[in-house]
Amino acid sequence: MPFGSESGGLGAFGVVIMPLMIAGMILKQPPGPIAKLIAAKATSPDAARRLEKIGIPRPYVVDAAVRRGVVNRTADGRYWVDVERNRRFRRKVAVFAGVGVLLFAAGGWWLVETALGGQGGVS
Repeated sequence: MPFGSESGGLGAFGVVIMPLMIAGMILKQPPGPIAKLIAAKATSPDAARRLEKIGIPRPYVVDAAVRRGVVNRTADGRYWVDVERNRRFRRKVAVFAGVGVLLFAAGGWWLVETALGGQGGVS
C-alpha cells in the first residue's frame, strides 16, 4: 500500500512535512508583547511607551517579562525592553531547548540500540 504501509510510501512523507508545518505555524503566530514594544522602539527609559498605545490592552501579559527584568516599568506606568537582557534570555532558552532535543534524540537512539540487542541497524 503506498499510503502509509510498513514499507514507507507516502506515509514517510509526513515525517518530513509535519515538522515543517509545525515550524510554519509557530512562525505565523502574532507578535508577542516584547516584540510589540521593540517594534515601537521602546528600548530605553526615555523611549518607554504605554502598553495601550501599542496594542497591549492588559498589562498582566508582560508581568513575567517584568519579573525576569526583560521589560521594565517606569514610575509613570510606561514600559520599555532591555534588549540585551532579552537577547541573553532568548539565547539561554535556545541552548536549553537544544540540549533537551539532543538528550531526547540520544535517549531514542539508546532505546533503539537496546531494543535491537546491539545489532547496529534494522535488517
